Amino acid sequence: MKNYKKNGKTQAKEVFKVWQLEYKGHIIRIVNAMTEEVLYIKNEVIDKKSRDNMFKQVYPFVKLKGEITEANGTISKVKVKIGGLLCLNIVVKVNGTTLLNEKHQISIK
Repeated sequence: MKNYKKNGKTQAKEVFKVWQLEYKGHIIRIVNAMTEEVLYIKNEVIDKKSRDNMFKQVYPFVKLKGEITEANGTISKVKVKIGGLLCLNIVVKVNGTTLLNEKHQISIK
């Protein structure tokens, strides 16, 4: 049991990632952790998906959505898809334009 806890903590550190992007003066931040994903726009939580345990990660992808209101009143739609089984994939789009598309290997020990 002790080894399981150690491996769980190691994997939690491996999965924890933060991405920060700038779009027309607005800061978009995405935080991925073992049991939740959070979308921030201008340091405000816009969308959040949580799981009370890691066994609920059977469906490995999560979608987060939000909006940015420009000074002129234009609304831009932000969409984030994040997850994966053996690698962590993230795609961030604003109004259909990809701002970020990354893949990170997750080591399973």
